[in-house]
Amino acid sequence: MRKFLLGASALVGVALLANSAAEAATYIPIALPAGAVTVLPFGINDNNIVAGGYTDSGGLLHGFYGPPDGSNYTTFDVSFGQAEARGIRNDGSITGLALASGFTFGEEYYRSPTGAVKPLKNAAGDLMDGVAQGGNDSGVYVGDYLDTDGATRLGFKGKSGKFKSNFKLPIKNLPSTNPRQINNNNVVAGGYIDSTGIQHGFVLDGKNFTSFDYPGSVGVTTAEGINDNGQVSGLYTDSSGNRHAFEYIVSTGKFKSIDPGDGSFAQEAWGINNKGLIVLDTNSGAIPYIYCPLKKAKCPKGAAVAEVHPARVPALKRPVALP
Repeated sequence: MRKFLLGASALVGVALLANSAAEAATYIPIALPAGAVTVLPFGINDNNIVAGGYTDSGGLLHGFYGPPDGSNYTTFDVSFGQAEARGIRNDGSITGLALASGFTFGEEYYRSPTGAVKPLKNAAGDLMDGVAQGGNDSGVYVGDYLDTDGATRLGFKGKSGKFKSNFKLPIKNLPSTNPRQINNNNVVAGGYIDSTGIQHGFVLDGKNFTSFDYPGSVGVTTAEGINDNGQVSGLYTDSSGNRHAFEYIVSTGKFKSIDPGDGSFAQEAWGINNKGLIVLDTNSGAIPYIYCPLKKAKCPKGAAVAEVHPARVPALKRPVALP
């Protein structure tokens, strides 16, 4: 695996050992929305409201959000495709994508706290094809979109359904730049694909750029969330192509494996909130969890028991195949 330095950037790679020692944590099963076959929870805000997507028995995708015990879920669809929520902020606004005809990844959208849905457009006024994900209390969110060449994915920042600017890393000619969350300190975490096709995680804090790879990862390491404390959630692939979840601490450069120990062969970590709670799924949506590092009494209430559901619907072509 390549190592490199870019200006003031720091590279974290296999030289750093993963902290995989068992630590006190609670894995809370997330209740499934009614009729769900598979569930992927992508976002969690500071009120412990989770948001994501689920598929029904017909293979259709729907958005949902609410407390993880399922007591007050709201499910929703959009008029232009099959909705998936990717990020939820403390004001209840949601960003995500919808499977829609003519879109490679998905038609991106912003859903206001009142439920109004607005398709996202780039600076040229074109509908955006990609992933819109996590944001901060100022209403700013980040994501990526497919460029007009049909191959390059560009990063961007948006606010309240409006495009603000492109997002760039201090590396030239990247085929894919994929910011996934911006925190209240305007620090951005995500992933990028280099010229050799390898995906790396990154954190960009002003001009300070950190590129990292989970020790032993093969092909893919990417960040999916970052909170105000510099805790990063993400996933990597192993030599068998299975994904695994991790937490990365920016200040120390240390990793911690996140695995509920339920016998699953794959785990994926997505959004993180300022309490350090991380939403994740196992075996492609079979069982969703919240990883809670707090004392059990301070963790949110989830489903009474973990439910095992069938494998994902074979006919479903989901954009989440790419982090």
